[in-house]
Amino acid sequence: MSKERIMHMDATVCYLKKADQVLMLKFSKKWGHVYAPPGGKFESGETPLDCIIREFKEETGLTLIRPRLQGISYWHDSYEGIIFVFVAEEYEGELKESEEGSLLWVDADCLDSLEQFEQNKFFSPYLFKEEFFEGKFLLDDSCKIIKGEVRKI
Repeated sequence: MSKERIMHMDATVCYLKKADQVLMLKFSKKWGHVYAPPGGKFESGETPLDCIIREFKEETGLTLIRPRLQGISYWHDSYEGIIFVFVAEEYEGELKESEEGSLLWVDADCLDSLEQFEQNKFFSPYLFKEEFFEGKFLLDDSCKIIKGEVRKI
């Protein structure tokens, strides 16, 4: 019996914290104008760290310094993928917006009140903690959670 190999649609995100605020992107065209941390999909040959450094720079103009992998979030809808969730507290450069949307510094305590992807809300309490986390989410076609869990590792 042979195992079925899957192709993941993998991506990265990074929650950049400055004092008690986190940089968030409010999409202007896609995803229904929700908020999300900057990040994106892999390009050929990239590691998760390569991907988040490139994507963050493209979307914000900022260069992350020592981003730390905080968790991974597996999702499944009509596709399957893993989001590598980074956090950082240091950066270089000047903030500049991209065509993705507007950038806002949001109070870290208010992340749960933002209109964002449900799975991001689900794991936001695990950000900037000592423990690594893993999320697992079954989603419908509009990215709403059908079933989800997060566990500390």
